[in-house]
Amino acid sequence: MGKYASWSEYETEVPRKYAEKATPEAYRTGMNGIAPPGMTVKEGRVKHYGEGVKGKGPAVVEGYKRAMFE
Repeated sequence: MGKYASWSEYETEVPRKYAEKATPEAYRTGMNGIAPPGMTVKEGRVKHYGEGVKGKGPAVVEGYKRAMFE
């Protein structure tokens, strides 16, 4: 949470930035970057990732809140 000045800012910005950056293309690029030589990530995995992150930004905030604060 270091780059946010307050909880309010964190709660507002994280869902927006998560939606912008957690994309199937970002997943594909990252996985292909660590793939064994001559191999690429399966397209089904990329599609599944994309479906799994839709609308998940608020859940990221809520999970962080539960994990870090009493």
